[in-house]
Amino acid sequence: MTTKEELIEITANDGTVTNCELFDMVEFNGKYYALLVEENHADDEEPELMILRYREVGEDVYFEQITDNEEFKEISEYVESLPGSQEE
Repeated sequence: MTTKEELIEITANDGTVTNCELFDMVEFNGKYYALLVEENHADDEEPELMILRYREVGEDVYFEQITDNEEFKEISEYVESLPGSQEE
């Protein structure tokens, strides 16, 4: 069971808040990405992942939407190619 401290609160541009759990972190092309899954779906057989760019500035942590279509396509393909991915 996940405690409130382990949840990551993601706020969409429209103000909608989604609680997520960190599924994994990956490094790709010199950048870090967080693979997140919605709080109530972490135990699903094939959870739907959200991929967000991860960055640290000092002690602050930021999860950023990937707005560049090419970057999103490349990181998505990379994640799908990882061992244990759903696409194997």
